[in-house]
Amino acid sequence: MIPFAFIITGKPVSLQINNRAKLQEWKSKVRETAVEALPIGMKATSEGVQVIITHYCITQTSDLDNIVKPIVDSMNSIVYIDDRQVTDLTVKRRKFKEFADLTAISPSIAEALSAGEEFIYVKIDQPTHPMELDR
Repeated sequence: MIPFAFIITGKPVSLQINNRAKLQEWKSKVRETAVEALPIGMKATSEGVQVIITHYCITQTSDLDNIVKPIVDSMNSIVYIDDRQVTDLTVKRRKFKEFADLTAISPSIAEALSAGEEFIYVKIDQPTHPMELDR
């Protein structure tokens, strides 16, 4: 069942936004997208997971760390029971202009890039080996 990935279209909403309704709307969108992307028969895992989040943007508009929490929280009870199970978290930002050759990337990312709208790519995977040390 794991790994799997999904794309959330639109500009991400920062945890720091003053408009709580907009934040809740964003979290609902993330939840709905995650539910649609779940492999058939997959239920929220009780095991550790690795989450990789990439923000594909036109211009940098918010702090990268502030867009992570709403996304990770939104997957509670859907992908994992609780976000405490996220043992590995990778967060990246990539600007559209960095992609001259769309054939060198996954078809789903290439399709989203060609639409010209900001999006978030989320990949859920097995955590790295527990004994793996950074070099």
